[in-house]
Amino acid sequence: MSPRTSDTFYWLALATVPHIGPVRYRQLVSKFGSPENVLKAGGRELEELPYIGAKLAKMVENNVDYKKAEAQERLLEKTGASFVTIESKEYPEALKNIYDPPPFLFYEGDLGCLFSPVIAMVGSRKVSVYGRMMAERLAAELVRAGFTIVSGFARGIDTICHRSAIDAGGKTAAIFGCGLNVIYPPENKDFYRNLILNGCAISEFFLGERPDPKYFPRRNRIISGLSLGVLVVEAGKRSGALLTAEHALDQGREVFAIPGNINASASLGTNRLIKEGAKLVTCAEDILEELKFLVGPRKAAKKVEAAAKLKGNLVKVYEILGNQPIQIDRLAKTADLPISDVLQILLELELNGYIRQLSGKMFVKQT
Repeated sequence: MSPRTSDTFYWLALATVPHIGPVRYRQLVSKFGSPENVLKAGGRELEELPYIGAKLAKMVENNVDYKKAEAQERLLEKTGASFVTIESKEYPEALKNIYDPPPFLFYEGDLGCLFSPVIAMVGSRKVSVYGRMMAERLAAELVRAGFTIVSGFARGIDTICHRSAIDAGGKTAAIFGCGLNVIYPPENKDFYRNLILNGCAISEFFLGERPDPKYFPRRNRIISGLSLGVLVVEAGKRSGALLTAEHALDQGREVFAIPGNINASASLGTNRLIKEGAKLVTCAEDILEELKFLVGPRKAAKKVEAAAKLKGNLVKVYEILGNQPIQIDRLAKTADLPISDVLQILLELELNGYIRQLSGKMFVKQT
């Protein structure tokens, strides 16, 4: 075994074992307490576990690629990407609760945008004029109502939704089906820098991994897993966006779809979803009405309008806060401000009704 002792190294190393997917990974870490303990466990101890068996136990003993794990650590340092495990408070809470959450994530940008209400917007790579119009309109309406927009950074609808969210002054998160340092599609290379300044990019795949068709269903489960619901903007009969909708149903998320021309092939998928029970959407209000018991959308919209009146570090701190409590130390670190300054800002925001304080110096947006 490699003499390296960093936690990141062991999380990466365990992931190199063949046939250790997210579910088994989580079971092993739960049983032994950490990836390091899993890798140090004896073959007999592993073999006795009902979800492992003799064959997989031998793989854990003999097929760990420590050099690959070391190479990933070096790439993390070189690229400047960040790494978060499922045990971290920074790991998105909604994603922890799906059946097969990634044991860790590579990311760039601010994961804090995922602690606000999140809606996924997906659709076809080949987009019609109508699809573009609806994607731009709905993304803008939803961010103004307080939502972060999540999508897959693909050509067509995905990229349009990311761009429209940013143009409307909102936050967006891109989920990659490849390594985070492999910008795909390549024409989005320049846009990527703008995206991580206005949200974040996430991948469960090792740095340097090229796009592969088998990776995209795995990416899609993350898109839906992060979200309260999935809005399919435009999709043909066999669009990959329909797979994201299937993941949403499996995960207990809401599914929304925009209707289209019944004679247009680009609308066959969305129209079928509506026939099968997806909520028909013509404006953001249709989504807000459906999710009113999960978030306070109308109040959130008012807060977004009120926040437009804030200036400087007030708006900076306010935008970091969400519906999930954030501890003051983490808030100060994310805002890159002294705690004394953050305390003064929080007091002003609280006095004006924008936020509220919970026990343990935790803060949330007022709803």
